[in-house]
Amino acid sequence: MIIKRIISVIAAAMLIIPQTFTTYAEENVIHLYEGEAYADEWSCPLTIPVPDTSIYAEGNSIAIRCDCDDAPYFVLTSNSGGENWASLLPDDVNGDTYYYSYDAMTDVFGTDFSLLDYISVMAANSPVTVYSIDMVMGGVPQNPEDENREHISRVVGYLPDWSYQVYGKLDFSALTHMNIAFCNPDSNGNLSCYIPDIEMKNIVNKAHSNGVKVMAALGGAGGCDAYLPLLDTPEEMADFNEKIIAYCEKYDLDGIDLDIELGSSNEIWNYYADWVSSLRVICDEYGYEMSTATAQWVAVKVSPETFGLFDFINVMAYDNDADDSSHCDMDFTQTSLKYFNIQKKIPKDKLVLGVPFYGRGYTADGKLDWNSYVPFSELIELDKGNYNKDLYGDIAFNGAVTMAEKCDIAKDYGGIMIWELSQDAAGEYSLLAVIKDKLSVAAEVTGDVNADGEFSIADAVMLQGWLLGNGELTDWQSGDLCKDGTIDVFDFCRMREMLVA
Repeated sequence: MIIKRIISVIAAAMLIIPQTFTTYAEENVIHLYEGEAYADEWSCPLTIPVPDTSIYAEGNSIAIRCDCDDAPYFVLTSNSGGENWASLLPDDVNGDTYYYSYDAMTDVFGTDFSLLDYISVMAANSPVTVYSIDMVMGGVPQNPEDENREHISRVVGYLPDWSYQVYGKLDFSALTHMNIAFCNPDSNGNLSCYIPDIEMKNIVNKAHSNGVKVMAALGGAGGCDAYLPLLDTPEEMADFNEKIIAYCEKYDLDGIDLDIELGSSNEIWNYYADWVSSLRVICDEYGYEMSTATAQWVAVKVSPETFGLFDFINVMAYDNDADDSSHCDMDFTQTSLKYFNIQKKIPKDKLVLGVPFYGRGYTADGKLDWNSYVPFSELIELDKGNYNKDLYGDIAFNGAVTMAEKCDIAKDYGGIMIWELSQDAAGEYSLLAVIKDKLSVAAEVTGDVNADGEFSIADAVMLQGWLLGNGELTDWQSGDLCKDGTIDVFDFCRMREMLVA
């Protein structure tokens, strides 16, 4: 029924370009259309005939330059015995141009393009204005911005406030970021979590001494209901933002992570773009990072421009209830990353792949059992052989082999995100150790002024001597603990506090 409805919408909205339209080659590009054709979502701005099917050849790609929030579908139609109607989403994007490869076209249409009569563009979840359609000979050109962009590999671990005690035995050297989950507001907008003040400060000090940034994660599944009343007027939003920053200042945090897990029909998305924009301004003033945790079902109403305001995006590539055997397999990993890279135009280096340190079960009819939740540590207790497996009975998870493969994928993106750290197994069965080994996290150790790879009393001795005019600091930047661009007695006092903690 859905396909029939889409076809009828296409037919109703179809604009046939006259047969007099011709194509020509220029610098490995054949221009199929140039102009300006607009259509609302789920309708078709233009359809053009295919006078020369030979250009649909291996190694070539269709390039559609357009203005839209969601990538359009490229549609191939045959009245000659081929596929009646076949559509595909792009497999690459460069600025405002989407690319649809020959391989992707053959997957949906077949290889006999002599049967191809028409090609169309169809808007997806948002309106589209199409400016050009080209056949690019030899594939997708490299984006110069991608070549010049510095690649950052992050390892982001969520620390839940209900089992925060694990920080005492955690290998901080495996992380670049720790997100405190969750720091949520009361009705007045004042943030809090269940970690006692003294423990929160200890966590932050230990993280900072290992070069790990600590973020306040706001929201979470079931934790987002209090946000809308704090955002629905400019005055309330400004007041709430001030309280978020005050919370970060209180605990010397390094930024915020927005984890708003609400459906696309929720009214909060009417205010979300303005909220993110205002937070970006304030975070820049204070030198804070800003990230978000998201999934496809959450991201529908979030524009590429809004996603572009975040320093990085944590992609929750787990809890996939559309699969009948695994909520976190490799296919879902690739699909999730591709959605945000292509549909939401987020550069790969800003996409952080989310992985689960837990498993979920399935019912007899292949439905995800939302009541089942088994930490990886418990799976190891049940059977140490689970370390290298992805399935135990009806419980699907990611063992060490798959986790290593996901790390290889993450190397081409912005790193790995973990939900969540307290669920890891200990010692030789640790998944965090696999991630550390594969991604070779080597964060700068805060306070390590003698550059020996660790923070200790020896660093305090060197800093004290330098302040008294004796000797030099091996690593000056690591000694700037107050982050004010200079090293003085206040940094030494901070160093003493960190050593005592």
